[in-house]
Amino acid sequence: MISELESTAQGQGLQDQFISALRSELQEYGELLQLFTEQQNAILNRDPDAVLCIDTQIEAQFPIIREHREERESVASRLASATQPPAEPNLKGLLPLFREPVRPLVEALAAEVNQLVTKARRRAQQNRTLLARSIEVTQDLLEKLNPSGVTRTYSALGKMKIKAAGGNSRLLHRI
Repeated sequence: MISELESTAQGQGLQDQFISALRSELQEYGELLQLFTEQQNAILNRDPDAVLCIDTQIEAQFPIIREHREERESVASRLASATQPPAEPNLKGLLPLFREPVRPLVEALAAEVNQLVTKARRRAQQNRTLLARSIEVTQDLLEKLNPSGVTRTYSALGKMKIKAAGGNSRLLHRI
């Protein structure tokens, strides 16, 4: 199975495409993790404008990651179907298709993608927690300063809006 696939230019090309797709996906997850780190720093520095700007960049990163993941999955599927009998289009099924010297690279790239996904999820949760706590503290401060001047309302989606008397709702609404 290995020698048949490696002996064809198509098989070697698909292997190279798969490795390239893994690298691209890894790069995009690394970018996402970097954005989450920048967002966390902006939260800790109490810079709501930077938090919003970075949030926009994070939202733009998700379709890019999805595109790269779909490309990798497509190449994996083509690589798997190029074998007789067709291999499973997952890493475990594809790994035997690669030459022994290349296998550790493929395994390492896949493991790194998985690690970055886990780190990005963890950082996103940390940022949500920091933002929620920051909003709580701000609400408490406003209520202590002017208990009757703070109004909380909820949207149909359950998002809270805070309005402070005197038109100070802009900052809180943007957080």
